Amino acid sequence: MTQARSQAARGEFVAAATSVERALRIEPDNPLVWLELGRIRLAAGEAAQAENLARKALALASGSSSTQAEAWRLIAESYRARDRNVDARDAEQRARALGP
Repeated sequence: MTQARSQAARGEFVAAATSVERALRIEPDNPLVWLELGRIRLAAGEAAQAENLARKALALASGSSSTQAEAWRLIAESYRARDRNVDARDAEQRARALGP
């Protein structure tokens, strides 16, 4: 994950996604890994894919309100990137309702 973050910071989104996908093969039920891949996809301009990945993380994060909130924030960002501001506001409200 550290390698993927470094790659993404350098704009190497394909390499970063590949690194995270390797982590997903090891921990396919870890919502934080799905969120990381979603952030990379969003940074690469793939907002719809980022939303889908955040929703996968949301489904896996049933026991963690903070991870669910993080997923809703990523969903809001993906909406905002597609000029779906009303949907983004709704997603942000869901994130706030879950906590910090």
